[in-house]
Amino acid sequence: MNNLVLIFLILPFVGAIFTFVIGKIDKRLAFYSAYAITATLFMITIKLFVGNYGVIDIENNWFSIGQLVVPFGIYIDHLSLVMLLIATSLGFLDIHFSYKYMKDEQDQARYYSQMVFFVGGMMLLVSAKDLVSLFSGWEFMGVASYLLISFWHQKTSPADAGMSAFLFTKFGDIFLFASIGLLFYFTNSVDLQVLNHLAKNGDIDKNVLYVISIFILISAIGKSGQFPLFPWLMRAMEGPTTVSALIHGATMVNSGIYIIARLFDFYVAGEALIIVAIFGAISAFIGATSALVQSELKKVLAYSTMSHLSLAFVGLGAGSFVAGMGHLINHSVFKALLFLGSGAVIMSASHIKDMWRFGGLSKKMPLVAFAMGLGALSLSGIPPFSGFYSKDMIIATTLTNPQTYGLISTLTLVSGVLSVAYIGRLWFLTFAGEPRDKELYLKTKVPSFFWITLPLILMGIATFVMGFYQKSIAHYLVSKEIVEPEVPYLTFYLLGAIFFVGFIVYIYFVKRLDITQKISSQPLMKAIHKVLYNGYFVEFFIHYFIKNMLVGGVAKMVNFIDTYIVDKFINSSVDIARYIHTLALKTNTKNNSANALSMVLGILILSIVLFIWSVK
Repeated sequence: MNNLVLIFLILPFVGAIFTFVIGKIDKRLAFYSAYAITATLFMITIKLFVGNYGVIDIENNWFSIGQLVVPFGIYIDHLSLVMLLIATSLGFLDIHFSYKYMKDEQDQARYYSQMVFFVGGMMLLVSAKDLVSLFSGWEFMGVASYLLISFWHQKTSPADAGMSAFLFTKFGDIFLFASIGLLFYFTNSVDLQVLNHLAKNGDIDKNVLYVISIFILISAIGKSGQFPLFPWLMRAMEGPTTVSALIHGATMVNSGIYIIARLFDFYVAGEALIIVAIFGAISAFIGATSALVQSELKKVLAYSTMSHLSLAFVGLGAGSFVAGMGHLINHSVFKALLFLGSGAVIMSASHIKDMWRFGGLSKKMPLVAFAMGLGALSLSGIPPFSGFYSKDMIIATTLTNPQTYGLISTLTLVSGVLSVAYIGRLWFLTFAGEPRDKELYLKTKVPSFFWITLPLILMGIATFVMGFYQKSIAHYLVSKEIVEPEVPYLTFYLLGAIFFVGFIVYIYFVKRLDITQKISSQPLMKAIHKVLYNGYFVEFFIHYFIKNMLVGGVAKMVNFIDTYIVDKFINSSVDIARYIHTLALKTNTKNNSANALSMVLGILILSIVLFIWSVK
């Protein structure tokens, strides 16, 4: 079994190289290679999942120098298996969808090899036994995301978006790297299970625990696109939609939450979960409110990802491992569905992304509309879809936890209810009513059933069926009885609020668009719209701070040193030379030559006398 696991984890990296090489021979072969590799990875995951092999623990060392041993181990338990299922299944469906979506691209070898490599990075991360192997998978995904987001690097926007993703996530990566060093220094171990055990037993100083917990949280915030490091997540929409689905559903953004969940006992012992909940609640509110006003399909879903991943952070921060990870699992499925669904719409509508130009597309693509409707219902939290149960548990957990009751629970509740507003707005503007751009509507094509629509239907069925197995999923994750927090009439009030908001959205964006346009034309609403549309100007403030405070401050300091120290010294050296020259001139008189001759003769005579004296 250990050999199978090692082959399983090495296959995507070897496969990525093979896919690139064979794709250069014939670009169509790149797809078939990636398709076969991801299908194999999914089947092996299924074998591990149903085989009930228990915990797979493989001890490996990367290298050793004297007594210093750097580990590189593998640890696959139930949590890892669930994350592997998400990565391989959604990765396979994403590659399947790509056949039609990317068929006109010339450089398919590069695209498919990077996609396989991306999936491999996530597989390595969730199978890691220690922080060294986890960090390797973490960085592999970072490199792959940069390459895939900037896939169309010939254009300025994708190239800038890729660099933005690289820089924002690398800022967080610095803190994870520092955490590895600190943990090795204070505990002499980077094994994730050992660290949890040491933390629970009180063998690590609480101040050290707290600082390292915050460092790891910063890295998780960067990777998962949380406040304030979320701007890269929005700009990542410049890449192919299939890449967005993989980043937002199966891989990249999930890794930040995974590392907090994997070190859950560590965070409990360090009393740092409340910080996780605070950042999660702020991020959820910013994401939900900003999604309300976006005009592009993918931008709405990007802010939605930020908001719902933040809800998972809040669940963990409120002390419920099951609520946080349960919502992450549910979110992975319905968000991948929604992103690929938006890709189907964009591809069919001549690559137009503006929702205000759509309308009535359910007549052209009813199955896509149906599948995205299932995803929208799950995201909104409508029973019996999977999103309802995890979202309800997160809100209940924040209301029953004294530390999170108040502002955190309020922001979480508002963010959860607003989900139905922005996703309802997206679905109604795209599929309901009459076409607003009739010329675009006439040009819109019906997408392929097998390559485009079928993956959407499968994910739609999955997000519906998963709703009936939430307790089983929770029990599988923690292997013990789950005690769900109870808040009287919470479900009743939540559903009432959700249906009320949904009805308002239907009226405003289907029946009375004229009212919506009148309201949005008011000066106050324009100002609010501008703030929300630009994500509360967080990216502007970050760039302003870096440009004016950091870069500008360093530039001013360098200019001061150059002007008042270096230039001053060089310029004054001329004056010093002139002063020395002037002093030398003052010693030059008419009798200088005679005096010099007399001095030389005197020294010569004295030398002769001393020589004769020494001989005697």
